[in-house]
Amino acid sequence: MQTLNNKIGNKAPFKNASDALTSILFLVLSSLLLVGCGGGAAPIDLNPPSNSNDTPTTDPVVTDPVVTDPVVTDPVVTDPVVTDPVVTDPVVEPTYKVSGTFCSCGPTSQTNSSINRDTENLDYLDGVLVRISWADMNPQAGIYDWSYLDEQIGYAEQRNTKIALAILNGPYAPTWLAEEGATMFEYTLRGNVVSLPLPWDTVYLSYYQAFIEELGARYSGNEFIDLVHITNSTTNGFEMQYTFNSAQITDFETAGYTEELLINSWTTIIDAYATAFPNKPIDVEVHPVFFSDKIATDVVDHGLALYGKRFGVLAAWWSEHNAKNVYTSMFTILKNVQKESFAGVQLVGAVSTGLNPLTEEQLAAALQLAIDNGFYYMEIWNNDLANTQLSDLITNNDNLIEAQTAVQ
Repeated sequence: MQTLNNKIGNKAPFKNASDALTSILFLVLSSLLLVGCGGGAAPIDLNPPSNSNDTPTTDPVVTDPVVTDPVVTDPVVTDPVVTDPVVTDPVVEPTYKVSGTFCSCGPTSQTNSSINRDTENLDYLDGVLVRISWADMNPQAGIYDWSYLDEQIGYAEQRNTKIALAILNGPYAPTWLAEEGATMFEYTLRGNVVSLPLPWDTVYLSYYQAFIEELGARYSGNEFIDLVHITNSTTNGFEMQYTFNSAQITDFETAGYTEELLINSWTTIIDAYATAFPNKPIDVEVHPVFFSDKIATDVVDHGLALYGKRFGVLAAWWSEHNAKNVYTSMFTILKNVQKESFAGVQLVGAVSTGLNPLTEEQLAAALQLAIDNGFYYMEIWNNDLANTQLSDLITNNDNLIEAQTAVQ
């Protein structure tokens, strides 16, 4: 009875046997009634789940953590891997040897050859300036005639001489440009009324660039072309200057002239020549433009910055007097460019004849001044080259050129 009493609950013990018997009978009758109703009593769970409210609370067992000394290992020390630095040779820009005595001969045309018999047997002659008009080489839009230049190259090959090539522009530009929409500017040159395409005109620039591209595609690899002079639409088609009177200058400005437009024209053309003749030295003639040095300075800066040692300058006004008294700023440009690439000169006149006659002493002084400043490319007029009285002077000067360039 004690055991049953404990399973039922913590109740008070029975007072006598009668009470106990009564309780037992009550329990038996309750069970019979439940069975007879078809129900089943759910078993009593003597072990309730842990989240029951009746779950006894006991203090958790706390154990001291196992403390172990950390394992200390000596670091593995290895010598650093030392590799020799990769040494590459610096990129050396090629130096273009632009030097020698060249003939400033007449333009090539239907009746004249730049490479002529007057100078073919001169031992000191290294090359010839070959000038051909753009109009003769590009008679119609998109049509090219290379016969004049092919003939000159043939003569150069026969004589084993070099060519400095210049395409005459300005008044020598094709007249069909006007029909194609280019704006032309009329002026007077040596008493003749002529016209030139405005140098910033987009139609002019487009056709000139196309011509330069074709010219380079045909001749950039020719071994006899030693130098290419870059030309633009200027009053004589070769030099940078404009020989306008005051009224013509005003008209030029009215037509749209600004320094910026002219500079952009020059840089566009320089880029075209440099692209068309990627392995040839190129240069540009420098002159003040309307008493300003900005055009020449900016154009030269552009050429040097982009094309380095293969871009140079030419002075077509060369004499001692002009260098020291008239074109002093251009003389400075020549000296500065010579330090980076090359500079050349074309004598302003000849002893024998011409528009700007020189004395023999003036010719000697001009040649010496060029040598002194490292200008070893010289164009001397054909009349002086053929003058036997000047042979010793020019021969000695050519020997100096060869000696100086051999040292470089």
